[in-house]
Amino acid sequence: MENNEMILLVRGAQQRDPRCQLALIESFRPLMLAMIRRYIYQTDAVDDYLSEAAIVLLNSVEAYNENLGVPFSGYLKKELFYYFVNVAKVHQNFTSLDLSTNDGEAFSLLDTLADTTDIEGDYVRAEDLSALQMYLPRLRERQRWIIDEHYLKNRSFREIAASIGVSSNSLVKLHRRAIADLRKYFGLDLVN
Repeated sequence: MENNEMILLVRGAQQRDPRCQLALIESFRPLMLAMIRRYIYQTDAVDDYLSEAAIVLLNSVEAYNENLGVPFSGYLKKELFYYFVNVAKVHQNFTSLDLSTNDGEAFSLLDTLADTTDIEGDYVRAEDLSALQMYLPRLRERQRWIIDEHYLKNRSFREIAASIGVSSNSLVKLHRRAIADLRKYFGLDLVN
């Protein structure tokens, strides 16, 4: 059962009281960020998706029927889930570069791509790598090791796991913790 304050905020937001709407958006911000982290992999668009989640929240307030006995928080979580799952589906790209071209020749789509050199991108990546190497010593030894193996030696988690006899899932978790720590060091801890 939801607390009275939440019920009053939902009722006020249904009456289009901006203070109640803003208070609801702020109180459900952690839920919205969690959904974005779970279903959207574009880290540069978190603010955009947070705005979209706020719109979903306000639409959910309009559609919410308190008499059905469903807590608003549960109703909103379901609405956000379906919204972000649908967004993730739209952004999936199922085109394979191994498909042959339609003109009957023995070329794949990969063969038709132009070979482009990105000088600015290479410079930015080099700068990022030098900054990364500056912050790597701050990580724990195993975190440094997984970053080195995966990014600097270009090995997959499955390959690393097979070589040391552990599950790739445990390496993925270790990697996530290392990336989270690096984000804190870089000052990019945007989603928390």
